[in-house]
Amino acid sequence: MHRAVRWLNVVVCAVTLASGLATLASDLFEPGYREAHRDLLWFVTAYCAVQAWMVVEFARDGRFAPWMAVARLLGAVLFFATIPGAGLFWVVWTPGRYVYQLFDWSDGSKIGLFALAFLGRGAFNVLNVLFWTAPWWRVLRERRPLVGRAVTSVAVAVAAVCVSAFFALLAEERRTFSADAQEVARVVLDQVDCAAVRANDGKTTTDLRQRGERKYMVEITYGCAVTRVVVHTEDGRVGTVAGPQAACCGSPS
Repeated sequence: MHRAVRWLNVVVCAVTLASGLATLASDLFEPGYREAHRDLLWFVTAYCAVQAWMVVEFARDGRFAPWMAVARLLGAVLFFATIPGAGLFWVVWTPGRYVYQLFDWSDGSKIGLFALAFLGRGAFNVLNVLFWTAPWWRVLRERRPLVGRAVTSVAVAVAAVCVSAFFALLAEERRTFSADAQEVARVVLDQVDCAAVRANDGKTTTDLRQRGERKYMVEITYGCAVTRVVVHTEDGRVGTVAGPQAACCGSPS
């Protein structure tokens, strides 16, 4: 069991490291990429170094492995704390952005991202910390039985809430998601030009559009880092597409 969990952590960190290295390579060699994503080279380099250290530490079962599991959980807490207001920006800004793209499936469904967020970053990280810190909380349960049981119970409850939230969002998406609205949103985003992004940066516009016999309410939130299009159908279903406007992030020329 210990060996399996250890190597699962190695794989997770290795995938994240690969995303960081791909981001670093793009920053260094792809014209306009760093400006489009507003990357800081020192931060991306430090991110890759930390992920590489985690890969090595988990692989050799080092003494810092429990602390790294705790650090990953704290990162998940920060993610969930900021995602209501800056979730899309987080996905684009982090050097681990390609991991999110792996789970952002082309059919427009957010199930993959929900699984990554609530099952991966949420439940897995909580249970992972419980596993790596077992020697700590076992001692606590022996010396302070009530406190020790409360700590582990809270951790298991948090993991259960993450799993429950995933299935709730899954059911909500099935009820509200519209493939037609998703396609309209994708077309609208493809038609957004740099002049509109620069003129409306930070603003949200709404308008009514028609496709065939159907009408759609289109909401566009402009941003050079992330531009998001939300399309509402007449029956209340929704489709959403977002992406960086890389060509619009440099100078107007």
